Amino acid sequence: MGEVKVGVFLSDCGNQLPKVLDFDALTSFVKEIPGVVLVERSSEFWRGEGLQRMLDAVKSGEVDRIVVAESIPKLSEVSIAQAVEEAGLNPYLVEVIDLKDHCAWPHRETPSEATEKAKAMLLAAIERAKLLEPIEKLEFPALRSVLVIGGGIAGMQTAMDLAELGFKVNLIEREPFLGGIAARAGKFFPTDDCAICIQSPTSDVKTITHTSRKCVYRSGISRVPNLSILTNAEVVNVEGAPGNYRVTVEKRPRYVNELKCVQCNLCVEVCPVEVPDEYNAGLKNRKAIYMKSTHSRHRRERL
Repeated sequence: MGEVKVGVFLSDCGNQLPKVLDFDALTSFVKEIPGVVLVERSSEFWRGEGLQRMLDAVKSGEVDRIVVAESIPKLSEVSIAQAVEEAGLNPYLVEVIDLKDHCAWPHRETPSEATEKAKAMLLAAIERAKLLEPIEKLEFPALRSVLVIGGGIAGMQTAMDLAELGFKVNLIEREPFLGGIAARAGKFFPTDDCAICIQSPTSDVKTITHTSRKCVYRSGISRVPNLSILTNAEVVNVEGAPGNYRVTVEKRPRYVNELKCVQCNLCVEVCPVEVPDEYNAGLKNRKAIYMKSTHSRHRRERL
């Protein structure tokens, strides 16, 4: 690999950081580091004039590695990576650090120590940038199927949304019933609807300030095309890679035929085994076979 040309772009966060960090000292320090060919300072580099100066340096070939000290790295890193890629530089040749939250603000009472720490952070970022190599994006065929793990409100909503988009969806829930915590809750203020009703994935109204009256347990979630539901089951092994996973699921037996079940509750009455009731902090026992709550007497699951 040939000699790299590192450009360092220092954001002063709208002139806030110089109140703590000595930017003149930082600039002089960075210029002396081997491999650094350009040092720029601006209020921000993830947009506007600062970003344009960075892109000009990339397009002209002046730099082939970029180190950016920004105040909002999570947001700025994405914007900068997209911009430099359009300018012709591999986005994986960009290193972003946060001199505000990781340096200036925690050490605002000791500016000299903060400046020394900033120097160390910049040196580490520059040395790492020198070792970065371009990573090319590859495209692989992906299966049009999705496994959603967890049959709570979020899992049900996600599964139904994906099914409506045309994906083949498998919804896995380790408990015997769907609904998660919401299925065990009582009524919610101000509508007096049960929690599972008010948050139903099939509700036309999804805010707690309005009534839904369209309970998930009376809805057709188990009859949604492309959606298969597997309760009382857990994932035990995952193999493969993104787009082509192979998942092994272990389903525990119910000892009841769901297709013939009429919710009569007789199986609970004759069951001879009792276990601690996890839904009452183990303060009392329940039968080993049980209905999770009154909300659970709702439907036959298509398994």
